[in-house]
Amino acid sequence: MRILITGASGFIGRHLTDKLQACGHRIVACQRRNNNHKRLGDPLESVQLDFSLAQTPSDWLPLLKNIDVVINAVGIFKQTHTQTFDQIHNRTPCALFQACELTGVKRVVQISALGADDGAFSQYHLSKKAADDCLQKLKLEWVIVKPSIVYGTGSSSMNFFKALSSLPFIPVIDGGTQQIQPIHIDDFTHATEQLISSNVPGKATIDLVGPEPITIKEMYTNLRTWLGMGTARFFSVPLPLSIIFAKVLAPFTKSPISPDAIKMLSNGNTASIKPFIDQFGFKPKSFERVLNEQPAQQTDRWHAGLYFLSPLLRYAIAFLWLYTGVISAFVYPIEQSHKMLADVGISETMQPFILYTASSLNILFGILTLISYRIALIGVLQIVVIVFYTIIISIALPEQWIHPFGPISKNIPVIVSIMIMIVISKR
Repeated sequence: MRILITGASGFIGRHLTDKLQACGHRIVACQRRNNNHKRLGDPLESVQLDFSLAQTPSDWLPLLKNIDVVINAVGIFKQTHTQTFDQIHNRTPCALFQACELTGVKRVVQISALGADDGAFSQYHLSKKAADDCLQKLKLEWVIVKPSIVYGTGSSSMNFFKALSSLPFIPVIDGGTQQIQPIHIDDFTHATEQLISSNVPGKATIDLVGPEPITIKEMYTNLRTWLGMGTARFFSVPLPLSIIFAKVLAPFTKSPISPDAIKMLSNGNTASIKPFIDQFGFKPKSFERVLNEQPAQQTDRWHAGLYFLSPLLRYAIAFLWLYTGVISAFVYPIEQSHKMLADVGISETMQPFILYTASSLNILFGILTLISYRIALIGVLQIVVIVFYTIIISIALPEQWIHPFGPISKNIPVIVSIMIMIVISKR
Protein backbone atom coordinates (compact mmCIF):
# COMPACT_ATOMS: atom_id res chain seq x y z
CA MET A 1 0.00 0.00 0.00
CA ARG A 2 0.97 3.63 -0.46
CA ILE A 3 1.07 5.30 2.94
CA LEU A 4 1.41 8.98 3.82
CA ILE A 5 3.09 9.50 7.19
CA THR A 6 2.96 12.98 8.68
CA GLY A 7 5.73 13.82 11.15
CA ALA A 8 7.99 11.34 9.38
CA SER A 9 11.11 13.07 10.71
CA GLY A 10 10.03 12.70 14.34
CA PHE A 11 10.85 9.86 16.70
CA ILE A 12 7.69 7.82 16.10
CA GLY A 13 7.47 8.81 12.43
CA ARG A 14 11.03 7.68 11.65
CA HIS A 15 10.53 4.27 13.23
CA LEU A 16 7.14 3.80 11.54
CA THR A 17 8.70 4.68 8.19
CA ASP A 18 11.46 2.10 8.65
CA LYS A 19 9.04 -0.59 9.82
CA LEU A 20 6.49 -0.10 7.05
CA GLN A 21 9.14 0.14 4.35
CA ALA A 22 10.61 -3.14 5.60
CA CYS A 23 7.13 -4.67 5.27
CA GLY A 24 7.01 -3.71 1.60
CA HIS A 25 4.82 -0.61 1.75
CA ARG A 26 5.52 2.53 -0.28
CA ILE A 27 5.96 5.48 2.06
CA VAL A 28 5.40 9.15 1.36
CA ALA A 29 7.16 10.97 4.19
CA CYS A 30 5.57 14.32 5.01
CA GLN A 31 8.02 16.45 6.96
CA ARG A 32 9.15 20.02 7.49
CA ARG A 33 12.51 19.42 5.80
CA ASN A 34 12.91 17.08 2.87
CA ASN A 35 16.30 15.70 3.90
CA ASN A 36 15.50 14.78 7.51
CA HIS A 37 14.99 11.10 6.73
CA LYS A 38 17.09 10.79 3.57
CA ARG A 39 19.77 8.12 3.49
CA LEU A 40 22.12 6.87 0.81
CA GLY A 41 20.18 4.70 -1.64
CA ASP A 42 16.90 5.22 0.23
CA PRO A 43 13.89 5.05 -2.14
CA LEU A 44 11.77 7.06 0.30
CA GLU A 45 9.44 9.57 -1.34
CA SER A 46 9.44 12.81 0.62
CA VAL A 47 7.24 15.89 0.58
CA GLN A 48 7.93 19.11 2.45
CA LEU A 49 5.14 20.81 4.37
CA ASP A 50 4.95 23.11 7.38
CA PHE A 51 2.35 21.30 9.47
CA SER A 52 1.45 24.42 11.44
CA LEU A 53 0.30 26.20 8.25
CA ALA A 54 -1.64 23.48 6.40
CA GLN A 55 -4.98 24.17 8.08
CA THR A 56 -7.44 23.74 5.22
CA PRO A 57 -8.37 20.55 3.30
CA SER A 58 -7.15 22.16 0.06
CA ASP A 59 -3.62 22.28 1.51
CA TRP A 60 -3.67 18.48 1.73
CA LEU A 61 -5.55 17.41 -1.39
CA PRO A 62 -2.47 17.43 -3.72
CA LEU A 63 -0.60 15.15 -1.29
CA LEU A 64 -3.33 12.52 -1.08
CA LYS A 65 -3.42 11.38 -4.72
CA ASN A 66 -3.13 7.58 -4.86
CA ILE A 67 -2.70 7.36 -1.08
CA ASP A 68 -4.28 4.31 0.55
CA VAL A 69 -3.52 4.98 4.22
CA VAL A 70 -2.67 8.10 6.20
CA ILE A 71 -0.86 7.91 9.54
CA ASN A 72 -0.76 11.14 11.53
CA ALA A 73 2.34 10.96 13.72
CA VAL A 74 2.83 14.68 14.34
CA GLY A 75 3.05 15.83 17.93
CA ILE A 76 4.79 18.38 20.13
CA PHE A 77 5.47 18.35 23.88
CA LYS A 78 5.84 22.11 24.27
CA GLN A 79 4.25 25.07 22.55
CA THR A 80 6.24 27.84 20.86
CA HIS A 81 5.23 31.11 19.25
CA THR A 82 5.11 29.32 15.87
CA GLN A 83 3.71 25.94 16.95
CA THR A 84 0.79 25.66 19.34
CA PHE A 85 -1.09 22.59 20.55
CA ASP A 86 -4.24 23.83 18.84
CA GLN A 87 -2.43 24.22 15.50
CA ILE A 88 -0.39 21.02 15.53
CA HIS A 89 -2.74 18.64 17.36
CA ASN A 90 -6.16 19.93 16.33
CA ARG A 91 -6.70 22.33 13.42
CA THR A 92 -4.17 20.90 10.97
CA PRO A 93 -5.05 17.22 11.64
CA CYS A 94 -8.75 18.05 11.22
CA ALA A 95 -7.99 19.63 7.83
CA LEU A 96 -6.01 16.52 6.88
CA PHE A 97 -8.81 14.17 7.95
CA GLN A 98 -11.40 16.16 6.00
CA ALA A 99 -9.17 15.98 2.92
CA CYS A 100 -8.89 12.20 3.42
CA GLU A 101 -12.69 11.99 3.38
CA LEU A 102 -12.86 14.01 0.15
CA THR A 103 -10.25 11.88 -1.64
CA GLY A 104 -11.47 8.49 -0.47
CA VAL A 105 -8.45 7.43 1.59
CA LYS A 106 -9.08 3.86 2.75
CA ARG A 107 -7.90 4.25 6.32
CA VAL A 108 -6.60 6.89 8.73
CA VAL A 109 -4.50 6.02 11.77
CA GLN A 110 -4.43 8.85 14.28
CA ILE A 111 -1.68 8.70 16.91
CA SER A 112 -3.28 10.39 19.88
CA ALA A 113 -2.24 10.04 23.53
CA LEU A 114 -3.28 8.08 26.58
CA GLY A 115 -5.33 10.49 28.65
CA ALA A 116 -6.91 12.30 25.69
CA ASP A 117 -10.41 11.41 26.87
CA ASP A 118 -13.35 12.91 28.73
CA GLY A 119 -11.15 13.36 31.80
CA ALA A 120 -8.53 15.42 29.91
CA PHE A 121 -7.45 18.64 31.63
CA SER A 122 -4.13 19.67 30.03
CA GLN A 123 -3.89 21.67 26.82
CA TYR A 124 -1.85 18.82 25.33
CA HIS A 125 -4.54 16.18 25.95
CA LEU A 126 -7.45 18.49 25.13
CA SER A 127 -5.96 19.35 21.73
CA LYS A 128 -5.36 15.67 20.97
CA LYS A 129 -8.94 14.84 21.99
CA ALA A 130 -10.31 17.60 19.75
CA ALA A 131 -8.66 16.00 16.71
CA ASP A 132 -9.87 12.54 17.76
CA ASP A 133 -13.44 13.86 18.03
CA CYS A 134 -13.15 15.49 14.61
CA LEU A 135 -11.98 12.22 13.02
CA GLN A 136 -14.73 10.16 14.60
CA LYS A 137 -17.43 12.33 12.97
CA LEU A 138 -16.17 11.72 9.43
CA LYS A 139 -17.18 8.98 6.99
CA LEU A 140 -13.81 7.27 7.11
CA GLU A 141 -12.30 3.99 8.24
CA TRP A 142 -10.29 5.31 11.17
CA VAL A 143 -8.28 3.88 14.06
CA ILE A 144 -7.18 6.06 16.98
CA VAL A 145 -4.24 4.75 19.01
CA LYS A 146 -3.50 6.18 22.43
CA PRO A 147 0.02 5.35 23.55
CA SER A 148 1.55 5.87 26.95
CA ILE A 149 5.18 7.03 26.88
CA VAL A 150 6.84 5.56 23.77
CA TYR A 151 10.55 4.93 24.22
CA GLY A 152 13.49 3.65 22.22
CA THR A 153 16.42 4.98 20.22
CA GLY A 154 15.90 8.69 19.61
CA SER A 155 13.11 9.25 22.15
CA SER A 156 13.41 12.79 23.50
CA SER A 157 11.38 12.05 26.62
CA MET A 158 13.41 8.96 27.48
CA ASN A 159 16.66 10.85 26.83
CA PHE A 160 15.48 13.36 29.40
CA PHE A 161 14.67 10.60 31.91
CA LYS A 162 18.09 9.00 31.33
CA ALA A 163 19.78 12.34 32.01
CA LEU A 164 17.83 12.78 35.24
CA SER A 165 18.66 9.24 36.33
CA SER A 166 22.39 9.99 35.92
CA LEU A 167 22.31 12.88 38.41
CA PRO A 168 23.89 12.35 41.85
CA PHE A 169 20.48 13.14 43.38
CA ILE A 170 17.40 12.52 41.27
CA PRO A 171 14.43 14.90 41.68
CA VAL A 172 11.02 13.22 41.82
CA ILE A 173 7.61 14.83 42.17
CA ASP A 174 5.83 14.07 45.45
CA GLY A 175 7.95 10.99 46.11
CA GLY A 176 7.92 9.60 42.56
CA THR A 177 5.01 7.19 43.11
CA GLN A 178 3.19 8.21 39.92
CA GLN A 179 2.62 5.27 37.56
CA ILE A 180 3.36 5.11 33.85
CA GLN A 181 3.17 2.25 31.36
CA PRO A 182 5.85 2.85 28.71
CA ILE A 183 5.77 0.90 25.46
CA HIS A 184 8.87 0.23 23.38
CA ILE A 185 8.92 1.66 19.87
CA ASP A 186 9.35 -1.80 18.30
CA ASP A 187 6.13 -3.03 19.91
CA PHE A 188 4.43 0.23 18.95
CA THR A 189 5.38 -0.03 15.27
CA HIS A 190 4.56 -3.76 15.15
CA ALA A 191 1.06 -3.03 16.45
CA THR A 192 0.57 -0.04 14.14
CA GLU A 193 1.62 -2.09 11.11
CA GLN A 194 -1.27 -4.46 11.83
CA LEU A 195 -3.71 -1.55 11.99
CA ILE A 196 -3.21 -0.47 8.39
CA SER A 197 -4.54 -3.81 7.17
CA SER A 198 -8.12 -3.79 5.94
CA ASN A 199 -8.63 -7.02 7.91
CA VAL A 200 -8.47 -5.06 11.17
CA PRO A 201 -11.85 -3.49 12.00
CA GLY A 202 -11.98 0.27 11.66
CA LYS A 203 -13.65 2.88 13.84
CA ALA A 204 -11.74 1.70 16.90
CA THR A 205 -9.81 3.34 19.71
CA ILE A 206 -6.95 1.31 21.17
CA ASP A 207 -4.59 2.02 24.08
CA LEU A 208 -0.96 1.16 23.28
CA VAL A 209 0.78 0.49 26.59
CA GLY A 210 3.47 -1.67 28.13
CA PRO A 211 2.68 -4.93 29.95
CA GLU A 212 2.43 -3.43 33.41
CA PRO A 213 2.65 -0.07 35.20
CA ILE A 214 5.86 1.07 36.85
CA THR A 215 6.43 4.06 39.10
CA ILE A 216 8.58 6.99 38.08
CA LYS A 217 10.96 6.08 40.89
CA GLU A 218 11.26 2.50 39.61
CA MET A 219 11.95 3.77 36.10
CA TYR A 220 14.80 5.99 37.32
CA THR A 221 16.24 3.14 39.39
CA ASN A 222 16.21 0.81 36.38
CA LEU A 223 17.78 3.44 34.12
CA ARG A 224 20.53 4.25 36.60
CA THR A 225 21.37 0.56 37.00
CA TRP A 226 21.32 0.19 33.21
CA LEU A 227 23.77 3.08 32.85
CA GLY A 228 26.04 1.45 35.44
CA MET A 229 25.93 4.41 37.82
CA GLY A 230 25.26 2.70 41.13
CA THR A 231 22.57 3.30 43.72
CA ALA A 232 19.90 5.86 42.94
CA ARG A 233 19.40 8.64 45.49
CA PHE A 234 16.22 10.70 45.35
CA PHE A 235 14.85 13.91 46.72
CA SER A 236 11.17 14.76 46.57
CA VAL A 237 9.92 18.05 45.11
CA PRO A 238 6.36 19.17 45.94
CA LEU A 239 4.08 19.40 42.92
CA PRO A 240 3.47 23.20 43.15
CA LEU A 241 7.21 23.85 43.32
CA SER A 242 7.79 21.49 40.36
CA ILE A 243 5.34 23.47 38.26
CA ILE A 244 7.09 26.73 39.15
CA PHE A 245 10.46 25.25 38.16
CA ALA A 246 8.96 24.00 34.89
CA LYS A 247 7.64 27.47 34.04
CA VAL A 248 11.02 29.04 34.74
CA LEU A 249 13.17 26.44 32.98
CA ALA A 250 10.98 25.57 29.98
CA PRO A 251 12.06 28.55 27.80
CA PHE A 252 15.76 27.73 28.33
CA THR A 253 15.79 24.03 27.51
CA LYS A 254 14.68 21.73 24.70
CA SER A 255 13.70 19.04 27.18
CA PRO A 256 10.03 17.96 27.36
CA ILE A 257 9.64 19.67 30.75
CA SER A 258 6.63 22.01 30.98
CA PRO A 259 3.86 22.74 33.49
CA ASP A 260 1.47 20.63 31.39
CA ALA A 261 3.92 17.71 31.32
CA ILE A 262 4.39 17.90 35.10
CA LYS A 263 0.63 17.83 35.68
CA MET A 264 0.11 14.93 33.26
CA LEU A 265 2.91 12.95 34.85
CA SER A 266 1.50 13.56 38.31
CA ASN A 267 -1.89 12.27 37.16
CA GLY A 268 -0.46 8.90 36.09
CA ASN A 269 -0.57 7.28 32.66
CA THR A 270 -1.78 3.66 32.66
CA ALA A 271 -4.38 1.39 31.04
CA SER A 272 -5.37 -2.28 30.89
CA ILE A 273 -3.09 -4.43 28.72
CA LYS A 274 -5.82 -7.00 27.89
CA PRO A 275 -7.38 -5.13 24.91
CA PHE A 276 -3.90 -4.75 23.41
CA ILE A 277 -3.19 -8.49 23.65
CA ASP A 278 -6.66 -9.38 22.34
CA GLN A 279 -6.23 -7.07 19.35
CA PHE A 280 -2.64 -7.77 18.34
CA GLY A 281 -1.99 -11.28 19.65
CA PHE A 282 1.25 -10.52 21.48
CA LYS A 283 2.36 -9.07 24.78
CA PRO A 284 4.72 -6.07 24.60
CA LYS A 285 8.08 -6.24 26.33
CA SER A 286 8.47 -4.86 29.82
CA PHE A 287 10.67 -1.85 30.46
CA GLU A 288 13.12 -3.92 32.51
CA ARG A 289 13.33 -6.61 29.82
CA VAL A 290 14.13 -4.09 27.10
CA LEU A 291 16.96 -2.63 29.20
CA ASN A 292 18.34 -6.11 29.87
CA GLU A 293 18.26 -7.00 26.16
CA GLN A 294 19.92 -3.76 25.08
CA PRO A 295 22.90 -3.06 27.39
CA ALA A 296 23.95 0.57 27.69
CA GLN A 297 26.82 1.68 25.48
CA GLN A 298 29.42 4.34 26.23
CA THR A 299 27.50 6.74 23.98
CA ASP A 300 24.42 6.30 26.21
CA ARG A 301 26.45 7.31 29.26
CA TRP A 302 27.98 10.27 27.45
CA HIS A 303 24.60 11.45 26.22
CA ALA A 304 23.05 11.17 29.68
CA GLY A 305 25.95 13.02 31.28
CA LEU A 306 26.06 15.79 28.68
CA TYR A 307 22.30 16.34 28.43
CA PHE A 308 22.24 19.14 31.01
CA LEU A 309 25.89 20.17 30.61
CA SER A 310 25.64 20.99 26.89
CA PRO A 311 23.22 23.94 27.31
CA LEU A 312 25.22 25.07 30.35
CA LEU A 313 28.33 25.15 28.18
CA ARG A 314 26.56 27.38 25.65
CA TYR A 315 25.28 29.69 28.39
CA ALA A 316 28.79 29.88 29.90
CA ILE A 317 30.33 30.83 26.56
CA ALA A 318 27.58 33.41 25.99
CA PHE A 319 28.22 34.83 29.46
CA LEU A 320 31.96 35.11 28.74
CA TRP A 321 31.38 37.18 25.59
CA LEU A 322 28.68 39.35 27.15
CA TYR A 323 30.70 39.92 30.33
CA THR A 324 33.91 40.90 28.55
CA GLY A 325 32.01 43.17 26.16
CA VAL A 326 30.15 45.01 28.90
CA ILE A 327 33.20 45.27 31.18
CA SER A 328 35.39 46.61 28.37
CA ALA A 329 32.87 49.21 27.25
CA PHE A 330 31.35 50.42 30.51
CA VAL A 331 33.30 49.29 33.60
CA TYR A 332 37.05 48.99 33.05
CA PRO A 333 38.90 52.34 33.20
CA ILE A 334 39.06 53.81 29.69
CA GLU A 335 42.61 55.05 30.28
CA GLN A 336 43.83 51.54 31.03
CA SER A 337 42.08 50.15 27.95
CA HIS A 338 43.63 52.83 25.76
CA LYS A 339 47.06 52.10 27.24
CA MET A 340 46.77 48.39 26.36
CA LEU A 341 45.71 49.31 22.82
CA ALA A 342 48.65 51.66 22.55
CA ASP A 343 50.96 48.84 23.69
CA VAL A 344 49.87 46.73 20.70
CA GLY A 345 50.43 49.60 18.31
CA ILE A 346 46.97 51.20 17.96
CA SER A 347 47.13 54.96 17.34
CA GLU A 348 45.47 57.33 19.78
CA THR A 349 42.82 58.41 17.27
CA MET A 350 41.83 54.80 16.55
CA GLN A 351 41.80 53.61 20.15
CA PRO A 352 38.16 54.53 20.98
CA PHE A 353 36.92 53.05 17.69
CA ILE A 354 38.80 49.77 18.22
CA LEU A 355 37.72 49.53 21.86
CA TYR A 356 33.99 50.00 21.25
CA THR A 357 33.98 47.95 18.05
CA ALA A 358 35.58 45.01 19.88
CA SER A 359 33.21 45.43 22.83
CA SER A 360 30.18 45.52 20.52
CA LEU A 361 31.39 42.41 18.72
CA ASN A 362 31.79 40.58 22.02
CA ILE A 363 28.27 41.55 23.10
CA LEU A 364 26.87 40.49 19.72
CA PHE A 365 28.62 37.11 19.97
CA GLY A 366 27.17 36.69 23.46
CA ILE A 367 23.60 37.46 22.37
CA LEU A 368 23.74 35.21 19.30
CA THR A 369 25.17 32.36 21.35
CA LEU A 370 22.55 32.83 24.05
CA ILE A 371 19.67 32.57 21.56
CA SER A 372 21.41 29.69 19.77
CA TYR A 373 21.48 31.47 16.42
CA ARG A 374 23.50 29.50 13.82
CA ILE A 375 25.81 28.19 16.52
CA ALA A 376 28.20 26.43 14.13
CA LEU A 377 28.89 29.61 12.13
CA ILE A 378 29.02 31.91 15.16
CA GLY A 379 31.34 29.46 16.96
CA VAL A 380 33.78 29.42 14.04
CA LEU A 381 33.77 33.24 13.94
CA GLN A 382 34.43 33.33 17.69
CA ILE A 383 37.44 31.04 17.27
CA VAL A 384 38.77 33.20 14.43
CA VAL A 385 38.49 36.32 16.59
CA ILE A 386 40.16 34.65 19.59
CA VAL A 387 43.02 33.35 17.43
CA PHE A 388 43.43 36.83 15.91
CA TYR A 389 43.53 38.45 19.38
CA THR A 390 45.99 35.82 20.58
CA ILE A 391 48.37 36.36 17.65
CA ILE A 392 48.33 40.16 18.01
CA ILE A 393 48.96 40.05 21.77
CA SER A 394 51.62 37.34 21.41
CA ILE A 395 53.55 39.55 19.00
CA ALA A 396 53.10 42.86 20.80
CA LEU A 397 52.98 41.68 24.41
CA PRO A 398 54.66 38.27 24.60
CA GLU A 399 55.14 38.65 28.36
CA GLN A 400 51.41 37.95 28.75
CA TRP A 401 52.18 34.26 28.11
CA ILE A 402 54.06 34.06 31.42
CA HIS A 403 51.55 36.07 33.42
CA PRO A 404 50.56 34.04 36.54
CA PHE A 405 46.81 34.49 35.80
CA GLY A 406 47.23 33.19 32.24
CA PRO A 407 45.26 35.86 30.33
CA ILE A 408 46.41 34.43 26.99
CA SER A 409 46.85 30.74 27.77
CA LYS A 410 43.19 30.62 28.89
CA ASN A 411 42.25 31.13 25.25
CA ILE A 412 43.24 27.52 24.55
CA PRO A 413 40.53 25.88 26.73
CA VAL A 414 38.05 28.54 25.57
CA ILE A 415 38.68 27.57 21.94
CA VAL A 416 38.28 23.89 22.78
CA SER A 417 35.04 24.66 24.63
CA ILE A 418 33.68 26.49 21.61
CA MET A 419 34.64 23.57 19.37
CA ILE A 420 32.73 21.21 21.68
CA MET A 421 29.73 23.55 21.59
CA ILE A 422 29.81 23.48 17.76
CA VAL A 423 29.86 19.66 17.68
CA ILE A 424 27.05 19.37 20.22
CA SER A 425 24.93 21.86 18.26
CA LYS A 426 25.01 19.49 15.25
CA ARG A 427 23.49 16.56 17.15
